[in-house]
Amino acid sequence: MSTSTALVIEPAASWRRLQQSNEFFFQDLDAQMKEHHRQFLEALMGYERQYFLNAQPYERTDQRVDQANGFYRRQLTTRLGGLELAVPRTRSGCFHSQVLPRYQRREPVINEALKQVFLLGVSTRQTGRALATLVEDAVSAATVSTVAKALDVSVLAYHRRQLTDHYRYLIFDGVSVRIRLVGKVQRRMALCAYGITTAGQRELIDFLLVKAEAEDTWYGLLWHLWSRGLRGKPLELISTDGQPGLIKALGRLWPAVPHQRCWAHKLRNLENKLKASQLACLDQAKLIYQAPHRTEALHRFRVWKKCWQKTAPKAVACLEADLEELLAFFACPPTHWKRLRTTNVIERLFVEVRRRIRTMCAFTTRDSCERILFSVFDRMNQHWTHHPLPAFTHNS
Repeated sequence: MSTSTALVIEPAASWRRLQQSNEFFFQDLDAQMKEHHRQFLEALMGYERQYFLNAQPYERTDQRVDQANGFYRRQLTTRLGGLELAVPRTRSGCFHSQVLPRYQRREPVINEALKQVFLLGVSTRQTGRALATLVEDAVSAATVSTVAKALDVSVLAYHRRQLTDHYRYLIFDGVSVRIRLVGKVQRRMALCAYGITTAGQRELIDFLLVKAEAEDTWYGLLWHLWSRGLRGKPLELISTDGQPGLIKALGRLWPAVPHQRCWAHKLRNLENKLKASQLACLDQAKLIYQAPHRTEALHRFRVWKKCWQKTAPKAVACLEADLEELLAFFACPPTHWKRLRTTNVIERLFVEVRRRIRTMCAFTTRDSCERILFSVFDRMNQHWTHHPLPAFTHNS
């Protein structure tokens, strides 16, 4: 019996043929799916018109309510790409398809994708470019802005939602933003309230855009939180950067809750009152809040004061004036001290805000500013929902 010729396999050539067939298969499959989707939508709209007319095509009957009047073309962006649809119409113009509502240019899933990408911190221009690579259809920055306006409902719901009175610690601070108002760019402050619950959950509770930080603007935010349910019964400490208006507003609403001054801001104040040759004073001041307990912190302050009273009296007076508020965090569990003695936790959140608005010269409207701030805060709140702080539990 004669032997057959041996089968020779060339790996490189086989791989090229496989890639070519694979590319051809998926390109052909995508084209077929788009075509079938187009035919399906057009068939549905045709059935809708037929049901509206109450008559079959070319049927003469007294039950007919209108006459068919051909079609018009409409572009629709779908998850499969852009489609050009033949939309049926009637002579009277009273027929409107429910399959493809009036003025709709994108499937709802595309609008939802635009909003989600926008919420993740991508700019309007980049959002359109990113989505265009997926749906093979151009999405302009103006379109993304229009879709993003749907977030106004979410922003309003965020500002008006009922709050649970379960916050153990509150931290307040503000971030500056630029908005184009009445023909010129103006600075505005976004006053922010950050909380840590009894279950160790972090949350940016709410924010308020105002002209400047003052007692009345801060009290407006605090009272808004109070009226929505944040009464402060479990509150153990409130941390601030030392803004005078905020401190007065807190005294009007929660006078019995201990107040913690931010050590990072205080050390910056000390640095402004020292000469370049006196930076050792700053290093020694840091040892005060690093003490193992409050008694030791007081001892270190006395030693520090005695050392620098004569050479840096202004720096000593600056720290001594707020010493009680600077040491308030020692009454809390030691595992919480690092997060409570400064406002750095909320300052890190402001880094995300600044990163998001870095490419913008200024917000065009107040509403657009609210949407961007909400998108950053909501994204971080969603992340924190799955990442609570183990050290900040109810039993700690």
